[in-house]
Amino acid sequence: MNVATPSPVDDLLNPSETASRPVRILAAAGRMFIEHGYEGASMEEIAKAAAVTRQTLYNRYPDGKESLFVAVAERMWKAFPIMNVANDESALADPRNGLRQIAIEFAGFWSGPMAADFLRMVIREGRRFPLLASRFDEVIQEPAMTVVSDYLGGLALRGTLAVQEPEIAARDFMGMIDGRVLWTQVRGNSEPLARDEIEQIVDRTVDIFLRSLRH
Repeated sequence: MNVATPSPVDDLLNPSETASRPVRILAAAGRMFIEHGYEGASMEEIAKAAAVTRQTLYNRYPDGKESLFVAVAERMWKAFPIMNVANDESALADPRNGLRQIAIEFAGFWSGPMAADFLRMVIREGRRFPLLASRFDEVIQEPAMTVVSDYLGGLALRGTLAVQEPEIAARDFMGMIDGRVLWTQVRGNSEPLARDEIEQIVDRTVDIFLRSLRH
């Protein structure tokens, strides 16, 4: 049986006892969204889990759960490990290793138990609350896609890789990673992929993507 390894998301949702009040609030909100769903999580329950009053919570997030959800997602994005790949000289010098780094870091980011549960919650609740899914895309998915697009554009400018349309290529690549790694891990009752399994899938996916660009 494979065991999911912790990700930065898991760390964000389980801060230390000495964490600041804002950090405790966002961590509690993330946990309550996972446990009760977006609809089921109440501001009162979130306040209780964060050890603050409901008034304190509304003072900080007067728009309620939506603004809290966005704040939780924004905090996750700040921990995203591939943010600087477009300026990484080693990644720009070696497209295969750069793409491999992006894919493995992206898969690892969502591989932790709580990280996968949070993503499942967004997918499940997004059917009833389209705004939830769109805000998630706006705060996390689209910036991540921009990072990959900028990286591929940088490779094209250097003549390292023949990328005609970086934005389309980025969506193709991330779509392959989503389908081959991410959704395998977050679908219901699925066993988490081991690190070596992720690396094997990523290696094959990167090679297929690079061959498609050459053609």
